[in-house]
Amino acid sequence: MVMAASMVLPLSAETETPLGKQMDAMNGAIKGLRKETDPAKCAALVREAQEAAAKGFSEVPELVKKMPDGAEKTKALAEYRKMMGKLYVSLCEMEIAYLDGKAEDAAAIAASLKDLKKAGHDKFMEDE
Repeated sequence: MVMAASMVLPLSAETETPLGKQMDAMNGAIKGLRKETDPAKCAALVREAQEAAAKGFSEVPELVKKMPDGAEKTKALAEYRKMMGKLYVSLCEMEIAYLDGKAEDAAAIAASLKDLKKAGHDKFMEDE
């Protein structure tokens, strides 16, 4: 069975923030896919990741919080929500793939999230 391990999110110093905690929870759920072979259990792990993504949707990245109020900050928040929305939709697609018994499709979806993750981290995380 092909696992979706490529989507694992790196831990950062920002795991102390509410958003960081949700990303950490998502990371843990996705890491669980490495060890799991039962498609129903994989789908349940993806649902855990979805829940964390949904909670993270309403958070504001620390980098954006530090921006002065104005049009640039408003646009950054909209871009953040857009990226989180794409993440959530992709996680739903992964869940459906697992429920359909298509682990390879789920792994392909997870692999496609690497670019989204990198773009999000580049845009919304400070360099450490």
